[in-house]
Amino acid sequence: MWDLISPLLNQFDNAPDIIFNLLQKLSAAQIEIIVTIIRSIWKARNLKLCQQVTDSNITILERARHLLEGWRTANRKQGHLNPTASDSSPSSSNVIINANPRWKKPLRGRYKCNIDASFPTTTNKVGFGMCIRDSDGNHVRSKIMCYTPSCSVDVGEALALNHAIRWIHELQLSNVDFEVDSKRVADYFNKGRGDVTEFGSIMDSSSSFCNGYLTNSHVEFIRRQANEA
Repeated sequence: MWDLISPLLNQFDNAPDIIFNLLQKLSAAQIEIIVTIIRSIWKARNLKLCQQVTDSNITILERARHLLEGWRTANRKQGHLNPTASDSSPSSSNVIINANPRWKKPLRGRYKCNIDASFPTTTNKVGFGMCIRDSDGNHVRSKIMCYTPSCSVDVGEALALNHAIRWIHELQLSNVDFEVDSKRVADYFNKGRGDVTEFGSIMDSSSSFCNGYLTNSHVEFIRRQANEA
């Protein structure tokens, strides 16, 4: 790999040109490795800025390896689940599973806000990320924030939605489709009530606020692969 990178360092003077030139020469397996390492480096940069956490080179490479292994495993499982039979006659026994979900634009006149929470093991904090895009798919606003102390995954995802709803209200936007990759959060927002735990309290607050100030907005579940902001 270094034999390919070394000549590019003299040919180009910026990282994007080096990366895109490199991607044109690599095999699919090599591209997967490079992309996951770049993603892990980007995450390390965000942790440094947001949480003042410095990842070692070993941590960055290990995170990239786990990410790539998880991605490959998920795609193998989806490939096994995706039926090959024709879908010309849809029925309850012939359900096609989308093995490659993609983000979709909102309807004309609406916005879409994708939300996610992160739970780094090296710090007692939870990170929230949210991104707003319009009906043309154009980026409108993004926000990254931290919450202390650390909490359960369900509570963290609920808090992320709660902050996103209030952020949208502060921006004075309406007609917003909130997308989360936590099915429990989406199901509780749309159907649930009566949970007396911290999770239920946060979700009830989000639902009440949305019903009061964002009456033409709603929350949807989306698979994690299509929730990249």
